Amino acid sequence: MMVDARELPDFNEPQLAMAIEALPSETVDALPYGAIRIGDDGKVKYYSAAERRLSGSGNHDRLGLDFFSRIAPCMDNPDFRGRVERARVSGVLDLEFSHVGDFEDRDRELTVRIQSASTGGYWIFMRRD
Repeated sequence: MMVDARELPDFNEPQLAMAIEALPSETVDALPYGAIRIGDDGKVKYYSAAERRLSGSGNHDRLGLDFFSRIAPCMDNPDFRGRVERARVSGVLDLEFSHVGDFEDRDRELTVRIQSASTGGYWIFMRRD
Protein backbone atom coordinates (compact mmCIF):
# COMPACT_ATOMS: atom_id res chain seq x y z
CA MET A 1 0.00 0.00 0.00
CA MET A 2 1.47 3.34 -1.06
CA VAL A 3 1.02 6.18 1.39
CA ASP A 4 1.17 9.80 0.29
CA ALA A 5 3.80 11.48 2.50
CA ARG A 6 1.67 14.64 2.55
CA GLU A 7 -0.98 12.72 4.50
CA LEU A 8 1.40 11.62 7.26
CA PRO A 9 1.46 13.60 10.50
CA ASP A 10 4.65 15.58 10.99
CA PHE A 11 6.84 14.66 13.96
CA ASN A 12 6.28 18.18 15.31
CA GLU A 13 2.47 17.92 15.20
CA PRO A 14 1.35 19.24 18.64
CA GLN A 15 -1.20 16.44 19.10
CA LEU A 16 0.95 13.73 17.53
CA ALA A 17 -0.42 10.82 19.60
CA MET A 18 -4.00 11.72 18.70
CA ALA A 19 -3.08 12.02 15.01
CA ILE A 20 -1.31 8.64 15.06
CA GLU A 21 -4.23 6.92 16.78
CA ALA A 22 -6.52 8.03 13.93
CA LEU A 23 -4.38 6.20 11.34
CA PRO A 24 -4.44 2.55 10.26
CA SER A 25 -1.36 0.59 11.38
CA GLU A 26 -0.13 0.28 7.76
CA THR A 27 0.14 4.07 7.60
CA VAL A 28 1.90 4.29 10.99
CA ASP A 29 4.35 1.66 9.72
CA ALA A 30 5.22 3.98 6.79
CA LEU A 31 6.09 7.02 8.93
CA PRO A 32 9.57 8.53 8.61
CA TYR A 33 9.98 8.13 12.41
CA GLY A 34 9.35 5.31 14.86
CA ALA A 35 6.20 4.84 16.94
CA ILE A 36 5.86 2.58 19.99
CA ARG A 37 2.82 2.33 22.25
CA ILE A 38 3.43 1.32 25.86
CA GLY A 39 0.58 0.17 28.11
CA ASP A 40 0.06 1.26 31.71
CA ASP A 41 1.82 -1.98 32.69
CA GLY A 42 5.00 -0.98 30.82
CA LYS A 43 4.50 -3.59 28.12
CA VAL A 44 4.61 -2.93 24.39
CA LYS A 45 1.18 -2.79 22.77
CA TYR A 46 2.37 -1.58 19.35
CA TYR A 47 5.82 -1.40 17.74
CA SER A 48 5.86 0.11 14.27
CA ALA A 49 7.63 -1.37 11.28
CA ALA A 50 9.18 2.09 10.83
CA GLU A 51 10.80 1.85 14.28
CA ARG A 52 12.12 -1.64 13.50
CA ARG A 53 13.56 -0.45 10.20
CA LEU A 54 14.97 2.89 11.36
CA SER A 55 16.49 1.62 14.61
CA GLY A 56 18.03 -1.46 13.03
CA SER A 57 16.47 -3.56 15.79
CA GLY A 58 15.18 -6.24 13.46
CA ASN A 59 11.92 -8.14 13.38
CA HIS A 60 12.03 -9.76 16.80
CA ASP A 61 8.66 -10.08 18.53
CA ARG A 62 8.09 -7.12 20.83
CA LEU A 63 4.40 -7.19 21.71
CA GLY A 64 3.74 -7.98 25.35
CA LEU A 65 7.36 -7.44 26.42
CA ASP A 66 8.33 -4.91 29.06
CA PHE A 67 9.80 -2.02 27.10
CA PHE A 68 12.51 -0.91 29.50
CA SER A 69 13.72 -4.29 30.78
CA ARG A 70 13.35 -6.48 27.67
CA ILE A 71 13.63 -4.15 24.66
CA ALA A 72 15.47 -0.97 25.60
CA PRO A 73 17.45 -1.47 28.82
CA CYS A 74 19.73 1.35 27.63
CA MET A 75 16.77 3.69 28.21
CA ASP A 76 16.05 2.32 31.69
CA ASN A 77 17.79 5.17 33.47
CA PRO A 78 16.89 8.39 35.31
CA ASP A 79 17.38 10.51 32.20
CA PHE A 80 14.92 8.58 30.01
CA ARG A 81 12.64 6.35 32.06
CA GLY A 82 12.88 8.62 35.10
CA ARG A 83 11.73 11.58 33.04
CA VAL A 84 8.76 9.59 31.72
CA GLU A 85 7.77 8.33 35.18
CA ARG A 86 8.01 11.83 36.73
CA ALA A 87 5.79 13.22 33.96
CA ARG A 88 3.26 10.40 34.38
CA VAL A 89 3.03 11.07 38.13
CA SER A 90 2.48 14.78 37.51
CA GLY A 91 -0.29 13.92 35.06
CA VAL A 92 1.34 15.76 32.14
CA LEU A 93 2.80 13.40 29.59
CA ASP A 94 3.94 15.56 26.70
CA LEU A 95 7.72 15.43 26.54
CA GLU A 96 10.36 16.13 23.94
CA PHE A 97 14.06 15.55 24.54
CA SER A 98 17.24 14.25 22.94
CA HIS A 99 18.66 10.81 23.63
CA VAL A 100 21.94 9.35 22.43
CA GLY A 101 22.00 5.67 21.51
CA ASP A 102 20.24 3.32 19.14
CA PHE A 103 20.31 -0.36 18.22
CA GLU A 104 22.58 0.12 15.19
CA ASP A 105 24.55 3.12 16.44
CA ARG A 106 25.17 3.79 20.13
CA ASP A 107 26.34 7.32 19.27
CA ARG A 108 23.29 8.27 17.21
CA GLU A 109 21.27 11.17 18.55
CA LEU A 110 17.50 10.74 18.61
CA THR A 111 14.75 13.25 19.17
CA VAL A 112 12.15 11.63 21.41
CA ARG A 113 8.55 12.69 21.89
CA ILE A 114 6.33 11.01 24.44
CA GLN A 115 2.60 11.65 24.72
CA SER A 116 -0.29 9.99 26.50
CA ALA A 117 -2.29 7.39 24.60
CA SER A 118 -6.05 7.91 24.60
CA THR A 119 -6.72 4.44 26.04
CA GLY A 120 -4.05 4.57 28.75
CA GLY A 121 -0.32 4.22 28.64
CA TYR A 122 1.70 6.36 26.27
CA TRP A 123 3.35 6.66 22.88
CA ILE A 124 7.08 6.99 22.28
CA PHE A 125 8.01 8.57 18.94
CA MET A 126 11.66 8.58 17.85
CA ARG A 127 13.13 10.60 15.03
CA ARG A 128 16.62 9.95 13.77
CA ASP A 129 18.21 12.90 12.01
